[in-house]
Amino acid sequence: MPIDRNNWAPRLGFAYQLTPNTVVRAGAGVYYGMSVATNFQYAGTAFRKDGNIYFSKDGTQTKFASLANPFPSGLPAPQGTRYGAQAMWGFPNQNDLGTTEARNAEIYQWNFGVQRLLPWQTTVSLDYSANRSTHLPWGGYSSTRNRNFIPSSVRRQFTTADLDGVVSNPFQCLFTTVASPASYCPASPIFNEPDSLYNDDVIALQNVLRPFPQFPGPFEGLPLLGAQSFYNSLQFRFQKRASHYFSFEGNYTFSKLTDDSSTGANAFVGNLNTGNPQELDNLKAEHSISANDTTHRLAAAILFDVPVGRGRWIGKGMNRVLDAVVGGWSIADSLTYQSGQPIAIGMSAPAITDGNQRPDVVCANPGSGVGPHRSALTGASMFNLSCFADPGDQQPGNAPRYFSNLRTDGIQNIDVAFSKTFLVREGMKLEVRGEFFNAFNTPRFAYPDTLFGDSTFGVVSSTLGNPRHGQLGVRLEF
Repeated sequence: MPIDRNNWAPRLGFAYQLTPNTVVRAGAGVYYGMSVATNFQYAGTAFRKDGNIYFSKDGTQTKFASLANPFPSGLPAPQGTRYGAQAMWGFPNQNDLGTTEARNAEIYQWNFGVQRLLPWQTTVSLDYSANRSTHLPWGGYSSTRNRNFIPSSVRRQFTTADLDGVVSNPFQCLFTTVASPASYCPASPIFNEPDSLYNDDVIALQNVLRPFPQFPGPFEGLPLLGAQSFYNSLQFRFQKRASHYFSFEGNYTFSKLTDDSSTGANAFVGNLNTGNPQELDNLKAEHSISANDTTHRLAAAILFDVPVGRGRWIGKGMNRVLDAVVGGWSIADSLTYQSGQPIAIGMSAPAITDGNQRPDVVCANPGSGVGPHRSALTGASMFNLSCFADPGDQQPGNAPRYFSNLRTDGIQNIDVAFSKTFLVREGMKLEVRGEFFNAFNTPRFAYPDTLFGDSTFGVVSSTLGNPRHGQLGVRLEF
């Protein structure tokens, strides 16, 4: 495929000392993402062929294959090159071939900040940092890789039953001999592929409505490279170097991130598939708050040498036995507080072919006021159930890809460690250490049920992460 060779990446930065204790810094630069052909796992083979199991060929009206006999027509074999440019006719084509330029994502970054030195070796800084990215790959499992979707203007004229219903197969004479061949039929079949659906008298209507009807399913290429993101943040950083038995460092970030696509190839992980495009020919409707948006985040680490023990502020001449018990301890603390992430609402019984249907939102506030903790405790829904409605068969919903005002449980975690070092003799020391993760046993609740139509829609039923646990260790250094 054509390669993007125009990646000019200028960068500029400066620092200016306003006063002996105050510095202003700023910078801007252009960066580039990796090629989608290497970074997104899409280096497809030219003649890939899957062994598809067709449990039904007419929309579950009648049974065809079973687990006991998954291939009634025989186990399929690879095609090789015998059909030339007509390879994969009669099968879903998932070869990830691409002919458009593999354009690298363009990433524009800029920042401006002020840093100040305070007494007690303490430094604080306030920064504005932003990132604007264009030509990002539209992620998702299948998603924009599929070029063989029914246009929305056509699809909306039918129901799911219509699209799953069967019509005469216009391709049959290309795969098997027929009693009454049409005028376009060759003298003898071109393809010898007994496991293809196109050997049958009838096929689903949706197959003949697609732009590449020779493939009964997706016709995949590289993902489209038109997604965008925009990140803005205000960052407050602080640091105190060790003095007076005490040191700390950390940062607080207040930010907003919007984008068109929030995931890479592996959107099937967790519930990220819910944020896949609703209609592949209406991608402008996909811009929303990002699945990765985190409005508030505070992360800090604190180290405190307890000023008790021999040679310390309290108990300088302490008895050695007592000092071995209560003296010389250090306490380290690491804390993380973070806002929850936006939630995507899908349909428990989606009815939109070649897309990812979302519900309609019919009120201003889709939240019920019930938080994740209360939902997990009482079974109450986090969502206002009367705020959502079924958009209709083959119709897109008006819900955004992600809701900025519906969020998961955030992170509230504190880890604590206690340590003490004993000097055994010169060149040898013994450290005793105890570490306690999630020290206050604060639960973090998982996503609620996000599928409209489920009886448990909006209810939290599980947790993430681990409960409090600790470990003790002894280390001898010599």
